[in-house]
Amino acid sequence: MKTMTITTPDQYKAVVRSWYASDVRDDLVAGHSIELTLKRRKDTKSRLQEEKYHAMLNDISRQCRLFGKELPPISWKRVLVDAFKHETKDDPQFRNDWARFGDIELVPALNHPGFVMVGEQSRNFNTRLASGFIEWLLAYGADNNVQWTPSPAERAQHAAMTR
Repeated sequence: MKTMTITTPDQYKAVVRSWYASDVRDDLVAGHSIELTLKRRKDTKSRLQEEKYHAMLNDISRQCRLFGKELPPISWKRVLVDAFKHETKDDPQFRNDWARFGDIELVPALNHPGFVMVGEQSRNFNTRLASGFIEWLLAYGADNNVQWTPSPAERAQHAAMTR
């Protein structure tokens, strides 16, 4: 069985033509039937997006303080995903994506007045939310003088280009 990920109509046409020319035509001419299954792939963030925002969270963790307190990247992630959702939940670009997360739970914040939403996890981000989160983190970093370091994928790409 062959599995392929196709993201554009041109890729679809090319793959189907190639598959037909190389594997299917002779079987059909010989009278055999062919089963073709197409499945819509779940829209999930890419590994590159995940690496990018994790590198950004590491930079924020090293360079920023929350009410004077140092936090590890995972804690910054929770705080920043919460802030990102708070600022984008009514934005038409993200409203339907956030709605898919379902119910949330509010718990009292530990170090400031207010509450923190729990339940949203970046592992459930689709590509649009992941891209929006990266853009939001860039703005947060600009407001807080964060100096960005490249993600592992960006370092590998740079190394490949300088060879």
